[in-house]
Amino acid sequence: MKITQVAIVGGGSSGWMTAACLAKLCPHLQISLIESANIKTIGVGESTQARINEFLQLLDLRDEDWMPYCNATYKNAVRFTNFRENDGSYFDYPFTTAFDFHDKPLGADTWAHIKVRDPSYGPETFAEFYSNNALLTKYNRQTKNEDGRLRGFLFDVDTAYHLDSHLFGDYLKNYVAIPNKVKHIIGDVVDCSFAGKDIRSIKLADGSSVEADLFIDCSGFKSLLLGNYQKQEFISYGDKLINDSAWACQIPYQNKETEMVNVTNCTALNNGWVWNTPTWERIGTGYVFSSEFISDDDAKQEFIDYLGERGKDASMRLIKFKHGRYKQAWVNNVVGVGLSYAFLEPLESTGLWSTHESIVRLSEILNTRQGYVNQVEIDGYNYATEFELNQMVHFVSAHYTFSMREDTPYWKHCTQVMSNPQTNFMHSTMINKSWNGKFTGLLYIAAGMGLSSISSLAMSKRILRDIGDLDVNAIKIAYECNRAKTTDYIKLLPTHYEFLRDNIYTSH
Repeated sequence: MKITQVAIVGGGSSGWMTAACLAKLCPHLQISLIESANIKTIGVGESTQARINEFLQLLDLRDEDWMPYCNATYKNAVRFTNFRENDGSYFDYPFTTAFDFHDKPLGADTWAHIKVRDPSYGPETFAEFYSNNALLTKYNRQTKNEDGRLRGFLFDVDTAYHLDSHLFGDYLKNYVAIPNKVKHIIGDVVDCSFAGKDIRSIKLADGSSVEADLFIDCSGFKSLLLGNYQKQEFISYGDKLINDSAWACQIPYQNKETEMVNVTNCTALNNGWVWNTPTWERIGTGYVFSSEFISDDDAKQEFIDYLGERGKDASMRLIKFKHGRYKQAWVNNVVGVGLSYAFLEPLESTGLWSTHESIVRLSEILNTRQGYVNQVEIDGYNYATEFELNQMVHFVSAHYTFSMREDTPYWKHCTQVMSNPQTNFMHSTMINKSWNGKFTGLLYIAAGMGLSSISSLAMSKRILRDIGDLDVNAIKIAYECNRAKTTDYIKLLPTHYEFLRDNIYTSH
């Protein structure tokens, strides 16, 4: 089919991200965006993954231009506090294009060989061992690393953002989408007409209608086009993920320079976890929990107790979400993007991640042959979208099932009851087996949870086969010498706040 007219239903961050990207990359398309004046956007997430850089680069957006508008700050890692045990400890998952294997001849297993000989190498040291970005987060420093002194750290791909998602959508609307001739229509969709299985037009409450060759559903959890009009089956991830609710609020800074950290801090509580996303003007925070284990009111009180004085007067809103996906993202001439197609939960910032990955893939298809699309491309889009989402489900599930906590019914369910065959497979392939070639993100989580590719029991069998005549102690000494020099250098770098003040917010 030939696509020349595209109608996007729904605004918010997903709608305007879609409109901006298509308008920029597919100028041959006529694009309309229909947005209701009566529906508030969800805006659960204000945190992103490093993959968003590709999306921003495709739109030719400069940090200095869009970040001040969106109160954005940088994010170098995700921090997990009390996820392994309820003892106040934490570990980081730094954004890393590839592990730093310099002076680490056994690759991803080098750390395990040292750890089994030196118990002082705790689970949190894995990140520092393989990523200098972890040292930046440890000391809350920031650099573009233009001189390359930090091995393996590429600023443009190993950082992400904390941002105000509402302002981000607003920026894309005003500075990318509308300037590139996207037609903005304010109205409520009340009905649609079909031509066979395709939607021919959608009818608005004022009696007008909008025709298009392709309709993109950005209507959020309502999934008006994909779920309602196209009657797609919804597939729940409830057997793999149990959190279904969140209390969210904004709190002020008490000390901006120290609290404006370059990590999204995720702190596990009794029945879920709290996110902390520091933007330039304030801190976004929320408690993600499971209604199976705690009531909404009790969860709110637990959250307020956690926040202390700043939580007593905070304006809280309750968000209910369903985790799962519709069977297909692209059905006939309807494509679901963002929440209208799928949602997992806020952990690992999957909401915005799945949104921009879907948009970029869709833009590539519509750009390649000037809007001509056949069934092979539609099937390929559906396969890739489903595959990536399923992989992310297993990854997010591992954050719970790999834990050692059993101190509350919620955590005992996560570690002793909740089962995910694919996650269990990932777990079993890492026990006393080489970690080389495995997904780096999963290894950061596994190591942080106390797992390792080598145990003391397996050492006698593995040592001769894997390291031969290598002197593990010499490897350790060389690493610690380099880490000390790198740490001394990093401590001289600007704090995250200072870096933002001097490079992004110079006139604010």
